[in-house]
Amino acid sequence: MKMRKLSFVAVVLVAVVASGETVDIAVETVRQGGARAVENVKVEVTDGMARFVWPRARIPSDAVCVSVKPAFSVARKGEEGYYVTPSGALCTFRLDNCNYAIHKNWFPMPLYGMKTPHTAFVAIVTGMKYDFSLVANAKKGVYSCFVSFDMDVAHAYEDIAVDYVFLSGGDADYSGMARAYRRHQLARGACRPIAERVKTNSALAYAVQAPEIRIRQAWKPAPSPVPDQTELDEPPVTAYVTFDRVKDIIDACDAAGVGKAEYCLVGWNYRGHDGRWPQMFPVEPLLGGETKLRELIAYSLAKGHPMVGHANYRDAYLIADTFDFEYCQDRKDDGTMTDAKREAWSGGRCFRVCPRRAYEKYAIKHTAAMKALGFHGLGYIDVTSSRPLFACTDPRHPLNTAERAVWEKAILRLQSAAFGGSASEGGFDWCIGAVDSALTVVFADPFNDLPSGKKWHPMIDRYVPFWQLVYHGIVLSTPFRTMWNIEAKPDKWRYRLCAAEYGNRPTFYYYGRWNRPGEPDIHCGTPEELAESVRVIKEGADDYARRSDLQYHFMDRHDILGKDLVRTTYSNGARVYVNYADAPQTADGVTVPARDYIVVR
Repeated sequence: MKMRKLSFVAVVLVAVVASGETVDIAVETVRQGGARAVENVKVEVTDGMARFVWPRARIPSDAVCVSVKPAFSVARKGEEGYYVTPSGALCTFRLDNCNYAIHKNWFPMPLYGMKTPHTAFVAIVTGMKYDFSLVANAKKGVYSCFVSFDMDVAHAYEDIAVDYVFLSGGDADYSGMARAYRRHQLARGACRPIAERVKTNSALAYAVQAPEIRIRQAWKPAPSPVPDQTELDEPPVTAYVTFDRVKDIIDACDAAGVGKAEYCLVGWNYRGHDGRWPQMFPVEPLLGGETKLRELIAYSLAKGHPMVGHANYRDAYLIADTFDFEYCQDRKDDGTMTDAKREAWSGGRCFRVCPRRAYEKYAIKHTAAMKALGFHGLGYIDVTSSRPLFACTDPRHPLNTAERAVWEKAILRLQSAAFGGSASEGGFDWCIGAVDSALTVVFADPFNDLPSGKKWHPMIDRYVPFWQLVYHGIVLSTPFRTMWNIEAKPDKWRYRLCAAEYGNRPTFYYYGRWNRPGEPDIHCGTPEELAESVRVIKEGADDYARRSDLQYHFMDRHDILGKDLVRTTYSNGARVYVNYADAPQTADGVTVPARDYIVVR
C-alpha cells in the first residue's frame, strides 16, 4: 500500500483527566479590520467531559471568526500519538512546519480527536456546529488542533459549544473517540440502528443485502459548451441506456445469479442527468417516455428488485421551465445574484436552490409524481448530503445553517414516506436520522500511490474508518468516491480489501465515469460490454455476500496490527482481518492469505 510507517502502532500511555480538575481554553476573536482579542478561561471537568460554552452575546457584531484553542490540544514533533479528522485522515506528529485547514465544515462530522502522551480526547461541536473550520498547525515542531467558528455569512444564531470528552484505557484511541460520538448521537435520538429500523422497513431490510446498481441513462455534454442554455441553443441530449435496455441489464444480472440488487435510474428525467433541474418532467422521450418507464418499474418490481429514480433539489439551471431567481440563494448582501456556484454543467451554469423553497415548490409535488410512476426503495436525492450547509440570506426565505438542516432533512423524509427509504450522495451527518444510505462518505482515495499522481495532504499518514466507527450499523455507505465498480479496476484487489475493512455496501454505476474517458467504468452499449458489466457486478455481489450480515452491527474497533495488516471488530464479536501485503500474515492465531481478508465470527 506504500503507506508511511506509523508510530502510533505502539501503545501510548495517556494521563487521565479527573473530574473536578480544570482545563485551560483560549478564546481568540478576530474582528473586521484584523483586531484580535484573546481571553483565557478555565473549564471544569465533570464525568470525564469539559463542556465549553461561549455565549452568543459575547461575540461582537463585527466578528469575523472565533477560535477555541484548548491548552491540552497540543503535541510535539516525535511524540507518540496522532490527531484524526472527521473524514478519517490520521496524522502523526512528524513535521516541523505545516498547516491543514478544513474550511467551513467541509467534513462529514462536527468533531476531531487527538491522542498524545499527555491526554486523549474527542472534541464534539454541539453549538454553531454547521459554521466552523477545523485547523491543525505544526509550527517549529509544535502541533496544535482547534476549531474556528466562521461569522462571515451570518452572525451567531446560538451559543458556541464544544464538548471535550477525555478518554483512557481501551477507549484512548480513534475507535474510542468514534464510540463516544456514537453514544452522543444515539443518546440524543439523532439516529437509530439499522437492526431496529428494519423491523418496520422492508425497503431498508432489502437494501442491507443488496448492492446498489446505478444506471446513467441520458445526458448532455458536461461541462456544457453553452453556459446559459435556451430552447434555441440547448446542446443535444443522447440516450445511452433506454428503459428497454435496462430490462436487459436486469435479465442479465438475474441469469448470472447476482441475486438481490437495488436499481437506481440516473438521468431518466427530462433532458437527462443534470439536464434541467429543478424541472423533472416529462420523462425523457428518447429513453421511451413515461409509458416505457412505468413498464420498466413494474418489470423490476415483479422480479423482486426495488427501483428508484435519481432526483435533485439543490441545483437549478436557467433553461428549466420553472427557473426563478427568487428561489436561488446565490445572492450578495445587496440582493444581486452572485456568479453560479460552479462551472457550466450539463444544464449550463448552475445555481443553488434554497431548501425551503425547494421543499415548498418542487419536492412535495415531484416526490408524489415519482411515487405515482411506481418507484420503490431507497429514494435517491443527489448532492444534498455531500455538501456542507450554507445560510440563505434572501429576505423572503432567510435560513441560518441550522434552519437549513431542518428543511433539507424534510426533503429526505419525503423520500422515505413515499418510497420506503432515503439515500443521498454523501455522509454529512446533519442528515443522519433521515438518510439510510450514503453513496460516498469521503471524496478522496484511500491510497496514496495512484498513477494519477494525486497525493494526500502532507500531514496525512493514512485513512481509517472513523465515520464508519460511528455510523456503521446505522447508515449503509460506500466509503470513498473511487470505490464504485471495484471489480472493474486494474488494481481491484486492494479496493476489495478496503471495502472489507470499511464495511462497504457495494455500488455499481453504469457510465459512472461518463465524462472521464479512460477511467475504470462499466458500460452496456454492446453485448460484450453488457456481459463484462455483469461479470463485474456478480464478483462484487458475491464478495459482499461474505459480510453483508455485518451491516446490522456497529463497527466497534479498528486496529492497525502492522504496516499492511488491519483488524475491524464489530459489536457482535465478528472480526475482519485484512492483509494488504504480498505474503501471508498472522494475528490472533488467524493466518490471512496475501492480498485477502478473512471474516471470523
